[in-house]
Amino acid sequence: MSHFNTKIASLQHNFVIKMPKSALLALFCTLFLFNSVYSQYDHSFFDADKYDRVLDSSHLQFHFDNLNYFMNTEYTTLVDKGSTFPGFHLLPYVQYQFNENAEIMGGLFIRYDFGNPNIKTIEPYVKFKYRLWGHDLIFGNLEGSVQHNMIEPMMDYEQAITNRTEQGIQVKKEDQRIEYDFWIDWQQMIYEGDPKNEEMYAGLTLRINPIMNEKTKLSINGQSLTVHKAGEIDSSITPNQMVYNYAFGLEFNHKFNENTELFLSAHTAYLHDHSNFKSYGFKNGLGQLAVVRLRLHEYQIILNYWDAYQFQSPYGERLYFSIGRKNPMEPFRYRKMAGLRVANELHVAKNLSFLSRVGLNYNIDFQKADVVMENYLRWHFTNKSRKVRIN
Repeated sequence: MSHFNTKIASLQHNFVIKMPKSALLALFCTLFLFNSVYSQYDHSFFDADKYDRVLDSSHLQFHFDNLNYFMNTEYTTLVDKGSTFPGFHLLPYVQYQFNENAEIMGGLFIRYDFGNPNIKTIEPYVKFKYRLWGHDLIFGNLEGSVQHNMIEPMMDYEQAITNRTEQGIQVKKEDQRIEYDFWIDWQQMIYEGDPKNEEMYAGLTLRINPIMNEKTKLSINGQSLTVHKAGEIDSSITPNQMVYNYAFGLEFNHKFNENTELFLSAHTAYLHDHSNFKSYGFKNGLGQLAVVRLRLHEYQIILNYWDAYQFQSPYGERLYFSIGRKNPMEPFRYRKMAGLRVANELHVAKNLSFLSRVGLNYNIDFQKADVVMENYLRWHFTNKSRKVRIN
């Protein structure tokens, strides 16, 4: 542990002292003096409840949600491999409002990737939501994935495609002074004698807002993920896993006018593996992320810098890791990476939006660049709600 602490101290010194020598990083520091903090893209385009509305009591409404995607990554980094995802999601479901506080939704989620003769995913979609004292209790399909609003080293935004649905239990609260999202996503069920472990992960995001008004929001932010793979009734010989990731930071958002908004972030993220073996290559790790995001009309412009030592996360974006799919046997303990991204969201019609994004990540240590190109089209249809008597 003393060796780890020495490395962490060295990394923190390197992050604080050497960053301003670069013109790009000097920009981060200058902006940070006047403001403080959130991270990366605004992912609200993918929110599970983006088009949901509270209905009148005893009313039923049909929804049809369609997300089309074409994502391509060209990676020259020595850590991760590039990939391409072309296809679409279909989510037809019905919403029934018991009263102003309780509703249930039921339907079917389908994922199909172009070039695959088989449907990639088909599964039931059921969500019960109850509002109590300013809290939302959700059981079944969660408002999850990128909607948890975690930093990318801990939650890969590619999961908006590959892991859009989560099932379990969730409690959320949003008001002017405090916001939180606590959830348990149960990923693998086991029964007596199964040759595998049960798998689940629990997460928490917490924001305390000392400043919150129409133009300015300042938040103290904490995030955590716990991954658990174990079981008592299975026959698996795989050792149990218990891995923790957590992050702390400040978040600042200032809206100059309706079309101009500045969003800044600074976070420190940690890895602690309490398993009996190194589940992801390291027992401990640390990373520091600084981000500047400017919204101009429908455009987002994002600058980010990542400085890390031995950082891994079971659900994070692999570009931030020290060990990836390209170098499983040869870790790069120290990582330094700067990025530039641009996004444009076009509202084509009511409930029909097109999102295009392109990103460039430059690996300072490797002197290599990674390119990400994304296009999404989301359409959501609803009919007029009608009253239905259920005895």
